[in-house]
Amino acid sequence: MKNTKLKTLTHSLTSVLSLSAITLVSHSFASQSIASQSIESTKLKPVWEVSGFKMPESVVYDSQRQQYYVANINDNPMSADGNGSIGLIKQEGKSSVIEWVKGLSSPKGLEIKGNKLYVADVHELVVINLDDANIIARYPAPKAKVLNGIAISDSGQVFVSDWAGNALYQLQDGELVNWLESAKLESPNGLFVNQDYLYIAAWGANIQADFTTLTSGNLKRVAINKGAQVPQTSKVESLGDKASWQNLDGLHAYQESNWLTTDFLKGQLLNMNSQGDIETIYKLEPGSADFYYREDKDLVIVPYFMSNKVVAYKLDK
Repeated sequence: MKNTKLKTLTHSLTSVLSLSAITLVSHSFASQSIASQSIESTKLKPVWEVSGFKMPESVVYDSQRQQYYVANINDNPMSADGNGSIGLIKQEGKSSVIEWVKGLSSPKGLEIKGNKLYVADVHELVVINLDDANIIARYPAPKAKVLNGIAISDSGQVFVSDWAGNALYQLQDGELVNWLESAKLESPNGLFVNQDYLYIAAWGANIQADFTTLTSGNLKRVAINKGAQVPQTSKVESLGDKASWQNLDGLHAYQESNWLTTDFLKGQLLNMNSQGDIETIYKLEPGSADFYYREDKDLVIVPYFMSNKVVAYKLDK
């Protein structure tokens, strides 16, 4: 099953990026390194697990309703094929609905604001009313290649990353506009707003057909102006010295100044300091995607893209 998924991913990525096909080998998810990793890995203890999802890429927690939403890509992650969905997990893993909301294509990043669930779905931002599970809005971005991560500021600014297009989009006056485009973004994936900055988990530059990259990913940030439109003078800042090779996916603030982020290819949860340097490595499985961190219970909820499951782990500080 995993080999079949890898071939599908390779074909779809080759099409999106106009790459020549690269032969997939058994070590496609093996770790790459530009320096020896000196930090000892720690294994997380699972608390609950729900299987049966369809290539889950992202999960988010709804504290008001005390339930989780899961993005089911279901086949080609780059295709607007209409067979994607949003799943639901209740009672801390005891109850689930695999396809709670249908009518999406290849949904990825999820974020909640009020009674609305925002979904990054290939070439559009989809909004779902959480009170009745109906899709209430679609904001197209036809020039985007693969919309991926989402972050919403306290003031309501909605940001969406274009992973394969090296761009950040923003919802402005009912339109999803290209807010910032730069090669310095290096394949932006997970997003998180913290005070006056939009933080970015970069996958790495020059994505190849097997999802590896020619440069390591790292944390980045962009200053955001609460009342602004396009940031004409904004600079993309890089954090961390890329002392270890990583392809970053999900991103969440942790404790006072640290960050949690996943390395999708290696299958790791990384605890990074404010400078973007790794302090702790937690072992996961390859395909660990856009997770959610529950600060109230110290739980990390991880969607496993390759094995069709969502697992909650207790984070040992």
